[in-house]
Amino acid sequence: MKQAIFIFGTPGSGKGTQANLLAWTKGFYHWDSGKELRAILYDPANKDNARLKKEREQNEKGILNTPSWVLGMFKKGAKRIAKAGMSIVYSGSPRTLYEAFGNKNTAGLLQTLHKLYGKENVHAFYLDIKPEIAAGRNKIRRTCTVCTTPVLSNSPVETCPICMGELSIRKDDNPETYKTRYEQYTTRTVPILDELRKQGMKIVTISADQEPPKIFAEIVKHIA
Repeated sequence: MKQAIFIFGTPGSGKGTQANLLAWTKGFYHWDSGKELRAILYDPANKDNARLKKEREQNEKGILNTPSWVLGMFKKGAKRIAKAGMSIVYSGSPRTLYEAFGNKNTAGLLQTLHKLYGKENVHAFYLDIKPEIAAGRNKIRRTCTVCTTPVLSNSPVETCPICMGELSIRKDDNPETYKTRYEQYTTRTVPILDELRKQGMKIVTISADQEPPKIFAEIVKHIA
């Protein structure tokens, strides 16, 4: 049974870790929103594209990218992955009401996934964590420049535990950018959860203060 899963939570709640675990152990395609966007925004072939330059500047400031542009890319990716016969997990997207639900002229990501996977096979989880804990994690988060695995580390010279690649701090993980990202999350993404509930979708809330394996066990319990 193929499934589509949303993992929501504030920046630093561990969404990417849980999505990676689903990819590594259950065969899901992890649609890492930030990674997918950065792959396009920082592709050398796109450096002179005026539209993408504007989107790149927004991304670096922690401002969400233009919803219509993001939705088009996400829907195209979802159709490709479903056609390949794979389940999909989203870490941190959709990020705006438009991306999630579209409008009268454009289907949103949720409607697209219902058609591709069946409404009964689309699930949502919310990783609940205190803002100060999430912010603390974000301060020490570094990302592998090779495999893109996120690592919580205070060391400036530590290498990735997965592939031994060099760790670096992402541009959108500095304190000022994080503050903007958090504000964007509370004002533009949180309303999605309210609308999903209004539409009758069950959102499973899990405490993100736990160790990752315990969180993962809870997620698997609901999708098995």
